[in-house]
Amino acid sequence: MSARRGAPVGDVARLDANWDVFDRLVRRSESLARRGHGEQAAVAAMTAATFAWCNPTGAFASGPLEDVLERLGSGLPAPRGAVPSRPLGARPRVLHVATQLYGTGGHTQMLSSWLRLDRARDHHVCLTGQAGRDVPDKITRVLDGSDALTLLDDGRPRLLDRAARLRELALDHDQVVLHAHPNDVVPAIALALPPGEGPEVLLVNHADHVFWLGVLVADRIVNLRTSGARLNVERRGIPEARNALLVRPLVMRDRVLSRSAARAELGLPPDALVVASAADTYKYGAAAGESLLDVLVPVMRAHPEARLHVAGPDPDGDWSVLAEEDLGRAWGLLPDVHTLLEAADVYVDSHPFSSLTSMLEAAWLDTPVLTLRSPDDRLGVLGADTPELDDDLVVASSGTELGAHVDRLLTDAEARHRVGASTGAAVRRFHADGAWAELAGKVLDAPPAAGPASAPGSAVRSTGPLDQRLLQVMGNGVGQGLAGTMDVMAPLLSWPRRLETAARLLRTGRVRPALLLPAGAVRRLRRVRA
Repeated sequence: MSARRGAPVGDVARLDANWDVFDRLVRRSESLARRGHGEQAAVAAMTAATFAWCNPTGAFASGPLEDVLERLGSGLPAPRGAVPSRPLGARPRVLHVATQLYGTGGHTQMLSSWLRLDRARDHHVCLTGQAGRDVPDKITRVLDGSDALTLLDDGRPRLLDRAARLRELALDHDQVVLHAHPNDVVPAIALALPPGEGPEVLLVNHADHVFWLGVLVADRIVNLRTSGARLNVERRGIPEARNALLVRPLVMRDRVLSRSAARAELGLPPDALVVASAADTYKYGAAAGESLLDVLVPVMRAHPEARLHVAGPDPDGDWSVLAEEDLGRAWGLLPDVHTLLEAADVYVDSHPFSSLTSMLEAAWLDTPVLTLRSPDDRLGVLGADTPELDDDLVVASSGTELGAHVDRLLTDAEARHRVGASTGAAVRRFHADGAWAELAGKVLDAPPAAGPASAPGSAVRSTGPLDQRLLQVMGNGVGQGLAGTMDVMAPLLSWPRRLETAARLLRTGRVRPALLLPAGAVRRLRRVRA
């Protein structure tokens, strides 16, 4: 594929190289499926999806890969026994399917909030690959009994066995809601049923900026923002009629401490002005142009009364300048950022990746929220957009403009309070007094989508500005290159493949002795450390 005029040749060449690796991985899974090696084909398909998720290829969906998973689904054994009938008037049964859940992070928090807020339905949670990790209390305590949670990988090391069990569970529910990781093949295999022979499947588009599986099996896509829905139509082969929009479920925490008391809790002067930000570390990673740190440090230097406090970035490295110049602090990852948000006078969204959950939680506390978003609509999915803040989010199109907005809000207390109050009121319209549950009911109770089915085979591959920017910002995450992808996949690999992966990583300077241990031993070690 030739480079587009004006595009950096290096980025286009890297996207093309990643596409070539992905294509080889897909063709390997196709070959294994044709030869009847179902489990190996499933592992190969998950390897391909993992690579495309972590290493941008210019594609957001793959028809050939989804076809492999559909073929594997058609070969699953028939479910055992008849589907039990529902008592008349019983609440609808909803099966939530996730890959792994964690003690921190917005993904698990979103599912926990969904379970707490929607009490009109009977909810069950199924995890396809928890890998021996404890299921967070925030999930277990809101479920109605231990039988409302199923760990598919508990005693089922094979992906196809997990898919078969998931199909049985799905057929006992009215709807299935997918919260799975982008590379999870188990739902796409399990739910590959002929039209009308299974429950409605809704896929929550929580990773709308990356490649993901499930286009074929999802009857409707539940988008959390309009930019994600638009990308589905433009790049995933999903018809507009199959897109729904639902703001993310959040159980908001009210203010416990005043701003001055929260500052004291953090060791700050009670009269300091605090600019805060909070997100996963990678969301502040390298990208073309100015970093968020580059933008905000000059503002902090110009305001001796202000401090910048950020949860996520490592306190060492570039962010150490905050402590060195007494401009604030980078805290690293925090298990709970609520006190930091309570202390904030101004909240700035992470960059180059937005973090909507933290931003909305800050807005709930009547704090002005700001974001840096490219004026190029083609990059929309990398910025912050959410229906709650359509009219109140302070959007800057350049680092200079963002710095000016922060400077203005630090200087003008009346403007700071006015913008914060308007922002808080906007968020409460969507998240207070049962508002979200009502919105969710409208989506879940809507008639089934009509019209053409999704067609991932028609998904458009591109090496344009969005794909190039993703290549830059995704380079800080896990699964980089084929060796990194194989490292992620190691628990499912055969022994020779694990040895090969350990050797690949060693050649790149990464030593992974855990790859030489059986998967069961690794899980036992993880439990001991916990």
